[in-house]
Amino acid sequence: MPILLAPHPLARACRLFGALALLAALPQLAMAACNDSSDIKMQRILFNSSNTVVLAHRGLWGKYAGIADMPENSRGSLQIANDQCMDGVELDVKLTSDGVPVLLHDYNLGRTTTVWQQHPGVKYDPITNQGVNPSILVTPWSQVSQLFLLTPDRRTTTGYHVPRVDELFAYYKQHNLRTPMVFDIKDAATVRAVRKAAESQFGAASGSYVAAKVNATLYTSRDAYRADGSGMVGIPVFTTNMLGKINVRQTISAWMNNGHQTMEINVKQLGGLLQSDADFIRERGYRVGVFQAIPDGPSAGKFYQNSGACCYALSDLYFSYGGGRDTADNRGNLDFIVRDEAFGLITSDDPKAAIAYLRARGKHD
Repeated sequence: MPILLAPHPLARACRLFGALALLAALPQLAMAACNDSSDIKMQRILFNSSNTVVLAHRGLWGKYAGIADMPENSRGSLQIANDQCMDGVELDVKLTSDGVPVLLHDYNLGRTTTVWQQHPGVKYDPITNQGVNPSILVTPWSQVSQLFLLTPDRRTTTGYHVPRVDELFAYYKQHNLRTPMVFDIKDAATVRAVRKAAESQFGAASGSYVAAKVNATLYTSRDAYRADGSGMVGIPVFTTNMLGKINVRQTISAWMNNGHQTMEINVKQLGGLLQSDADFIRERGYRVGVFQAIPDGPSAGKFYQNSGACCYALSDLYFSYGGGRDTADNRGNLDFIVRDEAFGLITSDDPKAAIAYLRARGKHD
């Protein structure tokens, strides 16, 4: 099976120079300050500039917030992100069995909530994958509403409930928050549910507060996304395993528009899979996003699965197909993200460290 080789450094440098020349013609935006409106901050997320934007993944939580007990995907993690002047947040959404959108990373409830207190059995243990761990998809809101979130170390129950998205929007508006919310959404029904909640709370201005990251395999064009998410800007996400499912370049072209809105293209290594696609849109003035892969599991280099079970390593997800293969994943390294790839939007569990890195290099105000 062929290995995709890195392009010649001079050739890539010429392409990047051309991209920078195009970038100079776009409006230059100062980076987010605490007193800027959500609309201004959302524009910085969606459109390119010479500075890099950072989203706080799952809000600002745990040790990354400086508050060890702050749970991920909580109302508190949104409030702290707002208080600490983050550029924006990326929050995860799932639907209950009766169609209520809630903030939750996993498809199961055991790792992050007190669900074992409602069912016969013991508290879920991600290491052994034993204990009470029902799917959110078969659990109604009447039960989910009674659950409390656990601290990041899972030892203690917090005072935070699993948040409903519509109640989160009401809280946001009531407390005059200014931090844009980007939702990581995995299916069309959830896109429609979040859009409905945003329209109900923010009306025609919902696009100033709410955006959605969606897999490019779910919506292969901007028009297809708009049929479900109209009024809420969509950010398509491309990962290397999509190369075996869709024509990535054709899908990128179908997402392009005159507004040059951000796309996330998760290049894992310099010259690797999706490199030419990231360069393609960067050269045309688009902001290119990436997920900074910081392990969240209980041991070095390990990530929790989306069931809550422990664990996988990035190398377990290397993808191979007829056009090449992954041989490394450097997305946890800010030198790779910023110096080598010049990504313009970084989604990170440690956004403050990313911002400090960028400021030291003149790439964040």
